[in-house]
Amino acid sequence: TASLFPHERLDAYQVALQMAALSKKLAKEIPRGHRSIADHLLRAASNTELLLAEGANRRGSAQKRHRFVESRGECAEVAAAADLLLVLDMGSPTDAETLKHLPGRVSAMLTRLIARLS
Repeated sequence: TASLFPHERLDAYQVALQMAALSKKLAKEIPRGHRSIADHLLRAASNTELLLAEGANRRGSAQKRHRFVESRGECAEVAAAADLLLVLDMGSPTDAETLKHLPGRVSAMLTRLIARLS
């Protein structure tokens, strides 16, 4: 079926969805005493995907660029949360390593989208 929205055609959006799904999986593995890390991880992953979608659907270049820049910042938070999970030995190390690399992919794609709008 054809996509109804511009964001559905972006590879960055598809990878951001993978990142959000893996974030949810890892967040479930974080012990109760560290729920703030899980909450932050889930918010950052969700915000990455949502801001990317919002930016792709904006009409003006400045609005698109602003949302993509915000989305890229959220990517960095997901990567930092993955670092925390690794350092604090929470969740699957394999999944945390994978999660550490997904935001880099999304961020690189967002950087190219931002450059096109500048």
